[in-house]
Amino acid sequence: MTLILGGSSQPVWAADKTDVVRLQNGDRFTGEIVSLSRGRITLKTDNAGTIDIEWDNVASVESRRQFTVTLSDGTRWIGTLGRAADPQTIALSTDAGDEHLSMVYVTGIQPLGQSFWAKLNGSVGAGFNYTRSSQVSQLNLSSTTTYRQPAFIATLSGAATLTGQDDDDEDDTGAVANAQFMYERYRGRRLFVGGAAQAETNESLGLTLRSQVAATIGARLVNTNRAQLQIGAGISGNQERGVDVDTTNNIEGLAVFKASYYTYDRPKTNLDILLQYYPGLSNWGRQRVQLNTSVKRELWKDFSIAGTMFESFDSAPPNPSASRNDVGVSLSISWSFGS
Repeated sequence: MTLILGGSSQPVWAADKTDVVRLQNGDRFTGEIVSLSRGRITLKTDNAGTIDIEWDNVASVESRRQFTVTLSDGTRWIGTLGRAADPQTIALSTDAGDEHLSMVYVTGIQPLGQSFWAKLNGSVGAGFNYTRSSQVSQLNLSSTTTYRQPAFIATLSGAATLTGQDDDDEDDTGAVANAQFMYERYRGRRLFVGGAAQAETNESLGLTLRSQVAATIGARLVNTNRAQLQIGAGISGNQERGVDVDTTNNIEGLAVFKASYYTYDRPKTNLDILLQYYPGLSNWGRQRVQLNTSVKRELWKDFSIAGTMFESFDSAPPNPSASRNDVGVSLSISWSFGS
């Protein structure tokens, strides 16, 4: 069960860059704590700009401001951050008294009173390749924006692969694109409920447009500063417009597997996997599978090289003459923003 202690009786301190982060090697940084997320604490300083510090290297944090502190089991506390006598421990001062939290189990820290824009983070990427012998060009675009709160997370993402081929003075083009909004709200220490809306097109699979909404419930099996793993199940409804076929409406089941792994030793590396399985309910026997994977490795501050791969399978595509399987691999440069 989620536990929140705190209130409005204490003032919210201005972000005057007086927060203190001490490292295990004895170094000390003074600045403004922006957040702790995915195993790194972000600190704004006057002299060194914004820096990211691996949480494993931190010995203590101190701040007079109020924060929401989230533990790996989903428990949340609200209070000010004090330096504890024991190493790698946070002395959290709340309205109900003092708590001593082991930093090993702390997975999130967010200041109270942050603006909406300060809570956004994400990336945009682009890549291009051209093969002269086949006269095939390909443009890859992608974007992800996340709004994260201790109790929920909302993500807006999109990706497109545009392919062109100049053959006998005629331009042949093709497109694979999708845009998706996902929302997950955490219930208790492990459970979550979520919803999603998605629009996609894939001409290789005979799909002009699929508009889809879905609802899921699931569990977070792993939630640490290095990895996250969750599974879920639910139901989905969509409308499909195929190439040279009538529009259809479909009801499908949904099973989801989602995993992330990240390291913050230079260079930073992120690995994300999303697997979705859709068994047909209104069209019994039809099965769809969508796999998306990405690996991102830091080149220099805020810029990374990203490799992505997707595989789409549809046992009964809207147009029976279309291919049942499509695979795509792309390489791009991405820029990250936010905390």
